[in-house]
Amino acid sequence: MRVKDLIISEINQKGKIDISEFINLSQYGDSGYYIKQNPIGLNNDFITAPEVSQMFGEIVGLFILNYWQNKIGTSYNLIELGPGRGSLISDILRVGNINKKYIDSINLTLIEKNEKLINLQKKSLKDIGFDKVTWQEEFKIQKKNIPSIIYSNEFFDCFSVRQFYKKKKWIEKFIKYNSANNLFNFTEDEVNDKKILKKLEQFDKIKVAELSSSRKNYFDKVCKFIKRNKGIFLTIDYGYKKPPNYLTLQTIYNHKKTHLFENIGNQDITAHVNFNELINVAKNNELKLEIYCSQKDFLMSCGIEQRKEKLKINKNQKDIETLNLEVDRLTNKSKMGEIFKVLVVSCL
Repeated sequence: MRVKDLIISEINQKGKIDISEFINLSQYGDSGYYIKQNPIGLNNDFITAPEVSQMFGEIVGLFILNYWQNKIGTSYNLIELGPGRGSLISDILRVGNINKKYIDSINLTLIEKNEKLINLQKKSLKDIGFDKVTWQEEFKIQKKNIPSIIYSNEFFDCFSVRQFYKKKKWIEKFIKYNSANNLFNFTEDEVNDKKILKKLEQFDKIKVAELSSSRKNYFDKVCKFIKRNKGIFLTIDYGYKKPPNYLTLQTIYNHKKTHLFENIGNQDITAHVNFNELINVAKNNELKLEIYCSQKDFLMSCGIEQRKEKLKINKNQKDIETLNLEVDRLTNKSKMGEIFKVLVVSCL
């Protein structure tokens, strides 16, 4: 069944669905966007930081290698959530080759549902000669009782959200379908659920809110795994600690912003990550907050400028300009540098 028809069927049964349900059916159904499409790359819908520059993956890789050398030093799980085309893990492993014991100690697991992306990941890993890999659709790690280094880039922004705004009382946005004119449209209902109203209290001043129980639950699952087995979790995504006074849900098709009801099942739908919520989840699991900062501050403090200068040696002017542009895109506050945040939590 086409994604659009599946959504219409669901609305016909229930009368309306919330925005989170609409996103889940669009993105994660059997024919959904994240299951069937290849969304990443210049010729697709969006470009992630590892596709912008190898330097991004190298910096993350050196951070992970340094943590392993200082805190683990033995066999460990290396786990990536949503590895995309495999660019980030390839750069991480390529950098890691400076320490053979580190590479030999890896039990690599990639959490991925999309068969097209899995094939690209296999090619990327084959190109660097690494074949000790396990793929899992869900976060179910086979090798437990050893430390883990878990990381993700632009993973948690993909989780569905419900949307609310406040007039005199809190209102939730829903979606209905008009069969007469074959159109989806928004509707609304007052919120009466006491648990939801309690969660919305923190947004009373800004009067808009996006809540994602699936994102919170997934992060909690990873934190509990770290707590039981020791290790570290690094995640990079666009988001905020102080909630903005606007709704952040956006849809992208072919690098351009679109409407939620366009290209159903064929476009990217994301929302900014509430890092304050993730930090609280980590603290509730008794994990240590190691880092929370902008992507710019993380990359700069980990030496991306020095890496750029090293790569410039013996390069022509065109290549030098390309390196400068790559670092600018990753670190400039008006581009990816400020809106993207880095969170690292650990249990040693």
